[in-house]
Amino acid sequence: MLAPAFLFALGRIDGVLTQEMLNSARNSFVINSDYTLLGNTVVVPDGLTLVFSGGSVDHGELRGSNSKVSVKGSQPVFGLDIKISGTWDVPEVHDGWFAFNDAEDFASNQIIHNILAFSNDEIPCHIFFEEKRTYYFELPYKGRTDLANLLSFKMVDGKKKRNYSELNNDEYAYLRIFTIPSNTHLTVNNTLKMLPTNQGAYFVFWEYGKEKVIVDGVGTIAGDNDWHRYDSPFLGKNYFGEWGHVFCCLRCNDFSFKDITVSDAFGDCIYYSGSYYPHEKNSRWASNLTIQNVRILRARRNGVVIGARNVRITGCYFEGCGTDEVKGTAPKSAIDFEADEVASFPVIGNRDVVMENCVFENNFFDLASSMNTVPGYGKLATTIKNCRFTSQVKIRATYWMRFENCYIPFLYKKNGEAQYYSKHMEFVNCEFGEDEDSAIGHFSKATNVFTNCKFNLKKK
Repeated sequence: MLAPAFLFALGRIDGVLTQEMLNSARNSFVINSDYTLLGNTVVVPDGLTLVFSGGSVDHGELRGSNSKVSVKGSQPVFGLDIKISGTWDVPEVHDGWFAFNDAEDFASNQIIHNILAFSNDEIPCHIFFEEKRTYYFELPYKGRTDLANLLSFKMVDGKKKRNYSELNNDEYAYLRIFTIPSNTHLTVNNTLKMLPTNQGAYFVFWEYGKEKVIVDGVGTIAGDNDWHRYDSPFLGKNYFGEWGHVFCCLRCNDFSFKDITVSDAFGDCIYYSGSYYPHEKNSRWASNLTIQNVRILRARRNGVVIGARNVRITGCYFEGCGTDEVKGTAPKSAIDFEADEVASFPVIGNRDVVMENCVFENNFFDLASSMNTVPGYGKLATTIKNCRFTSQVKIRATYWMRFENCYIPFLYKKNGEAQYYSKHMEFVNCEFGEDEDSAIGHFSKATNVFTNCKFNLKKK
């Protein structure tokens, strides 16, 4: 990128925007020329409005202090070599305000950071990604690719099962790429696509304790699983790792995903759960989640993971999750109702969760559930209605769950044997693609109920 001095010589910069110029302004400062910051940090005074009218700013850091922005016209006003920081009071932000490089190998991380920087946790902001663009972004961390070797583990069937949730700890904060602040409405009508990495863990959007966030639009937000690099110098092609999430939401409240496509996570597309940090001092649970008409595609581990209260999942489409084609890793499910560490922290279990009218196609498991809540919860926790599953449903150590008006081809049985872990399960008006002994044999008749169900029906 050319230095500001050369740009002056080329006649592509009209002047230098200095701190003194902004300090002397009263209520607003009009930018009608192309300015450089000469690599400096310039603070926009408290409450001052930058009015862009045919001009732009580049080459430095522009730091707000409850500052405002007004953009007139349709041309970009923030260059590729600028950093936006501080606090701003901007009700609407449009990605067309920002210069763009459409090269497939150009990482747009700073552009996306700048767009998100105009929002903050305190003031509502609606951000629009609406230009005809594909934003490629990367995981900045390029260090050791065998992070799983740093994690604790337990032996399961003679193999080490790593505690990947330890990667949520702050010591691994370098795996977090972006964060959507509270009180933000993010509309994506284009594509945000992760560049390939050989890391087994990342968080495209890391959300901890955030609230009142809406993510909608007709665009796509994608991880890297469709072109992930299996070239670890530590592990070669025998690579392991599963904690690459597109949205990782812990202890969040009032989130809504609508109409968007979320795809190609190396781990989960949407992970929404309470906090099970041992040192947690605040309320642990996650709550008030809506996922409506969302397309969840090709997640390597799970499409969606739920461990929360007051959840509604309606009209969603799940395809290609956990399959061999995407190098699926357990639980390999389109949706997984599983509250990690709920036995230690019962308050983070699923409560008042409803999924209905969803479509499933070519997933390894369409639905999985293990420890969705604790056995002693005492009332219905999760309801699945009007869903026609097309592959296995995996129910193990699950409590207080109800299936209503669902088609279930067959229930997963470990090593072909019936499992009697689940209790307080209800199946009402459901059809099974296997015989009665095979279906009911998966559960203890003393603690589970099958009402008006049909068995041994062929898939329609």
